[in-house]
Amino acid sequence: MTRQVLIVAALLPLWLSLFACASREDLQAERVAKQAASEAEDDAKCRSANGEPGSAEYDACRQDLAAQRARQADIDYQKARDFDRVLGGLDDL
Repeated sequence: MTRQVLIVAALLPLWLSLFACASREDLQAERVAKQAASEAEDDAKCRSANGEPGSAEYDACRQDLAAQRARQADIDYQKARDFDRVLGGLDDL
């Protein structure tokens, strides 16, 4: 019985590390898929409103959408940071 407990105790950290790696890979894959979907959405919006890629209007549309996404990402980051500060998770920077 104690031998089985020792084996489980020895293998548990290995199993947990493999599980953590898999979840990181899943998160990375999700992030890549989300980015590809947003780029396809932006492309469709700009094609329907401003014509083909390479035109000045299309390029301006894509830059505007990228700027909007960057602003939203900054807002989301600040909200998460403020939430962590409220909970005491981060020190004042």
